[in-house]
Amino acid sequence: MENKNLLEKLAEIPGLRLNKHDKNDLYNGECITRKPNHRRKNVVGEIIPTGSSFILYADGKWVSKNKLGIKTTDEAIAWIKKDIEYHSK
Repeated sequence: MENKNLLEKLAEIPGLRLNKHDKNDLYNGECITRKPNHRRKNVVGEIIPTGSSFILYADGKWVSKNKLGIKTTDEAIAWIKKDIEYHSK
């Protein structure tokens, strides 16, 4: 799975905004539909556009997609949509 393709698909998800880090080429995916009581705003982090690595939030901490067993773009999109839904309740 290439992050270039993932970023294109993430840009199409309603309720998600991609933010580029100021000091490097990494991107985060911010949930813009989250309720104000949620302290965490990002649902996906440290996306390297030229690579295949990024992190997702699971069990109270940020975890590599590899440790979560996510191998395809569709699996990653499903995980991120589920997290957006959780934040938007």
